[in-house]
Amino acid sequence: MLCPKCGNDIPVETYHDETQHESVYSVLQWFGTFLLMFIPVVNIVLLFIWTFSKKVNRNKRNWALASLFIFVIIIILLIIMYAVFVAYFNKLFGN
Repeated sequence: MLCPKCGNDIPVETYHDETQHESVYSVLQWFGTFLLMFIPVVNIVLLFIWTFSKKVNRNKRNWALASLFIFVIIIILLIIMYAVFVAYFNKLFGN
């Protein structure tokens, strides 16, 4: 094994992998996570907790962040669609 900084040989006994390995979530844990997402208001609160907490598994944290991004995009699209429909119906009915 070669040292990435200096290129010298490193004895295998002294080599230490610096990457952190986190436990893999089981199917049952993901099932419970998705069940919690069906509860109104609780789902949004949990997404924020899981996204900004350092104690949560990195995989769950990334999933929660992606879910929040999707949630925000959907809310923005719904607001745009609502504004378009209101403008269309106001024009249609002459208000």
